[in-house]
Amino acid sequence: METSSKLHNPTLDVNERAPVPIKERLMLALKFALVGVVFYYLYRKGLITTSSFQKMAASPKTLIICSVLMFLNTLFGALRWQVLLKSQGADLRFLQVLKLNMVGAFFNIALPGAVSGDFVKAVHVAKMFKDKRAAIFGSMLFDRILGVSAMVFVAAFSALLSVFLPWGGSLPSFLLIAVGVVGVANILFFIYLFLSHERDPLFELLKFFTKRSEKLGAVDRLYQGVMGYRQHPSRILKGIGVSIMIHLFLVLIAFFITEAISADSLSVIAVAVIAPIGMLATTLPVLPAGVGTGHAAFYALYHLVGSSLGAEVFSMIVLYQVLVGAIGGVVYLKVLSEK
Repeated sequence: METSSKLHNPTLDVNERAPVPIKERLMLALKFALVGVVFYYLYRKGLITTSSFQKMAASPKTLIICSVLMFLNTLFGALRWQVLLKSQGADLRFLQVLKLNMVGAFFNIALPGAVSGDFVKAVHVAKMFKDKRAAIFGSMLFDRILGVSAMVFVAAFSALLSVFLPWGGSLPSFLLIAVGVVGVANILFFIYLFLSHERDPLFELLKFFTKRSEKLGAVDRLYQGVMGYRQHPSRILKGIGVSIMIHLFLVLIAFFITEAISADSLSVIAVAVIAPIGMLATTLPVLPAGVGTGHAAFYALYHLVGSSLGAEVFSMIVLYQVLVGAIGGVVYLKVLSEK
């Protein structure tokens, strides 16, 4: 393990970073080009209009509320990872974890891949706790698992809500079934996680395939790093609770944006049904911040209640996420200047 002074200096060692290959640079350029094409297509189709942005700009109340909620989202995300790191003996101050999460948000936008930012921050923490590398990367993966799991729980609850409460629309049967199946699979995962203390047949099956190659040994260690959280059920429950709050904040952000840009605003219940299921679609790692898939999902779901503003609402959410990433870039530059 490195010295204590390094433990309290969460800087990214730029000297140890290898040059970015030309292939990755081309992929990055292609990714941003695709984002531009998607937004241009949405604009040409009238799914994104300047009037909606003007309405948002003319509503300081909405801008402030959404900014506060997104800030709370960022704080809660850092708190969740801090809890998971502590469970692995990587005890970092909250401010350290917050800075790393902000830098991670920046690299999620700036680098190819859906988990690029998560990998960057995990690599840095792993350098600080060299004897816990597998556990650190396990915490990164489990942090993502908790985030997606909470999204599934909230979406499943929203789907259930749509069946029993009048919300102005009706979800297609296939969508209800799909969300229900994913929700049940999510519950089964946590049941297996908590019950597989004595014997882990899934790990035995994994070892059967990985023992043939030393390179695949890292998969075993990563799996153990994730499943090691079965020893900390209270922290898992805390992480799920924090994750659910994060997604509820996103629902509120969607509601306030909808209220600001729509002449006939939707009810809270309608947005509570639509937004979580729409956000669930963004887990498909196509483009940064769910661009494309999120637009299509929000557009289709908002149409169920007679609104054509779904794509515009999601665009506003993306802008807030990009803003967080941009602030993370400033944090990263500040960190480099302190080297």
